[in-house]
Amino acid sequence: MELTKNITLGVYLPGNTAVHRLDPRTKIIASTILIVILLLINSYQAYGYFFLFISAVIAAAGIPPGYALRGLKPMLPVLVLMWAFQLFLHSSPDADVIFSWWIFSATDAGLHLGNMITLRVLFLFTVTTILTLTTSIVSLTDGLESLLRPLKKIGLPTQELVMTMVIALRFVLILAEELDKIVKAQMARGVAFDRGNFIQKTRKIFPVFLPLFINAFRRAEDLIVAMESRSYTGGKGRTKMKTLHMGRVDIACILIILLFTGLMVLTIFT
Repeated sequence: MELTKNITLGVYLPGNTAVHRLDPRTKIIASTILIVILLLINSYQAYGYFFLFISAVIAAAGIPPGYALRGLKPMLPVLVLMWAFQLFLHSSPDADVIFSWWIFSATDAGLHLGNMITLRVLFLFTVTTILTLTTSIVSLTDGLESLLRPLKKIGLPTQELVMTMVIALRFVLILAEELDKIVKAQMARGVAFDRGNFIQKTRKIFPVFLPLFINAFRRAEDLIVAMESRSYTGGKGRTKMKTLHMGRVDIACILIILLFTGLMVLTIFT
């Protein structure tokens, strides 16, 4: 039962493509713009254009499509459940009933909303995954801190905030590895996680979370001790080994994103 092989969020794939060489600030800004666009999309045509654009980005980054989408596998049960809720529970006065079952009625409005929300979540996850696959943790930290630096003027501890966000991102993979070890240990003791109905499988999962949380707190405490032993005091007085610099490729990337944004605006509001 390999759990970590399906975790792609927070994993970095080294490469020498144009996407990898972009300034981390450019990639963060581009990802933010794409996320805002996703929040406004409400038509299948717009999602079609977005799919083509994301496919081109994945190809330019040299990321195997199967690997880029592998992280969606653990989310599929939640996505299916979320789609079903929208299908049967959402309705409007002028909605047409597609079919009925027991006390539930599926409407065309619920189907449309379920499809829109599901596609939005899928693409949001894909955009975030592409960002982490093509940007190392160090570069991502430097880029976020540089973009948030103006907020220091109002007293916001940007360096500490970025550090917290990056540590939380890294803990996704760490907790997945811990969960994989615990599940394998339980299976070695005779626990069959793949047998039984849905309720029985769920009951078998609950005892796994207690040691998982204990290990998570232990790792967090070890991290605190390690940072204190190295005299970490936050961002005050800290310097950077590498200076970020935007070049022509970054400008070209921003222009492409702006052109794509204009296309999406026309598609959404016309």
